[in-house]
Amino acid sequence: MNKIERAILYLIRACFVALAVVFFVRILVDPDYNKWGGVIAGLALPFLPPVVEKVYKSHISFRIQLVYYVFLFISLDLGICLDWYKTAPYFDKAVHFGSGVLSALIGYYALVYFKVMKNPRGFKILFIVSLCMLVAVGWECFEFACDKFLGQSMQQLVSVGVDDTMYDLIAAGVGSLIGAALMTTPSFVKMLEKD
Repeated sequence: MNKIERAILYLIRACFVALAVVFFVRILVDPDYNKWGGVIAGLALPFLPPVVEKVYKSHISFRIQLVYYVFLFISLDLGICLDWYKTAPYFDKAVHFGSGVLSALIGYYALVYFKVMKNPRGFKILFIVSLCMLVAVGWECFEFACDKFLGQSMQQLVSVGVDDTMYDLIAAGVGSLIGAALMTTPSFVKMLEKD
């Protein structure tokens, strides 16, 4: 990664922090605006790629990080903090589907990191989908914790009960299956190996 790409990634992370601060100030000023989950995730998740690179002594390509940051902006800032999950039809399900595809990419890189790419395709798909579902369940647990401890309504339990959580998990599961199927094809693997 060159200096310009590194600078762009630093700038993007700074923008996420700035947006989280703006939303935090809005929480303080507007008693009806309770978006703690978005603020907490907006302060923590932008720093996940550099932490992963440091801990695992690996490299995450500039392109992959850009995709990750676009997804974060859509899911956190637009979805949670600006309420698109509640105001834009099917936005929530589209984001959860996208999270499945993005998590599949993480699963692919986990296979590469642990040097198990030579295993049968069925094993790779099972591994990627399992990891994606772990990520999806982890996010639903985060939403549940925000609802219970911070008084939010991220899971919309009052209006739709368990349906929202289950549809979110199904959307993430379908996304992860499609992502895993794509990422285990030889042509896609060659493209990813170029990064």
